[in-house]
Amino acid sequence: MSRDTYNSDLKVLGEVRERLHRKATDYFAYDLKRWDRAKWRLFFGATDALLDTEFALSNIGRGIPTDKQHSILTCYGYLQALYIQQDAVASIWKALGLSGDPLSDTKVQHVRELRNRIAGHPARTDHGPAKKRPSSAIINLQEIDSSTGFRAVIYYDDEMDVVSVSFRELLAENCAGLTSSLLEAERLMARSEANFRKNERRQSLAAPFENGLTYTLEKLRCGAGDSRREMAIRMLGNSIDKLEAQLEERAFSYEASTHPIAAIRAGLKLGERLHEISDDDGLEQTWWVISEGIASHARNLLNHLVALDAKLAEAPA
Repeated sequence: MSRDTYNSDLKVLGEVRERLHRKATDYFAYDLKRWDRAKWRLFFGATDALLDTEFALSNIGRGIPTDKQHSILTCYGYLQALYIQQDAVASIWKALGLSGDPLSDTKVQHVRELRNRIAGHPARTDHGPAKKRPSSAIINLQEIDSSTGFRAVIYYDDEMDVVSVSFRELLAENCAGLTSSLLEAERLMARSEANFRKNERRQSLAAPFENGLTYTLEKLRCGAGDSRREMAIRMLGNSIDKLEAQLEERAFSYEASTHPIAAIRAGLKLGERLHEISDDDGLEQTWWVISEGIASHARNLLNHLVALDAKLAEAPA
């Protein structure tokens, strides 16, 4: 069986994982400023685990080592990688606050039971719907096929089971069940983000700052001693204060807003002290340079706010 056939199941699961990872970094609702830090770490740790296991399992189609010592280790590692995939999906559900059991799919439960019985020997499964009795197990060294799978014997007190593990089939079962759970997580993220944007777009970020901004920036260029310059400095300073408070309250304080705000504040402060640091001959020329810098940062800040408002108005991708 070709390697591509093995990887097709992993590819589908990996595509959903990649979308979840991207949405968690792109969606407003899942920004670290709004999301619980422990849940944020749990989510991204889980997506990393899925990526790592995808990388590890993607090579199973090439076959496993033929010498017995390495082949049996690979068989145990294969089962454990499937188990880690399951735990990672369960962690994603937990981080997102999804109710229910992400591992309830019968295919996933079958994989989990095999791992617990074979890789966890001696095992005791006294919880869950099966409530099976204790067991122990071995992987038959003589029945490891480096290309297709292996056989294991599970011993109970009064009987034993001989189970065949197909690398391809067990991987497909696990990926199919887990993909369904990840798709449910994706739907929840989209709903949460849609609700967030609906609520936040009611109050524009750009409009209050833009109101009167052109007039204020024009008056900044007035000559020395012109009361309109002093008024413009105070007006822009007050506008920045209100905007910064709103950005902080609504957790929209990104680099694209904090950097120009800091630069505008520095420019305004410099303008207030201009007489202390410049002689009369260079006063107006110096202020012209400062006011141009303030205006440039103010326009950049406004563009950022407009872009935020536009994104809030869009449906989540």
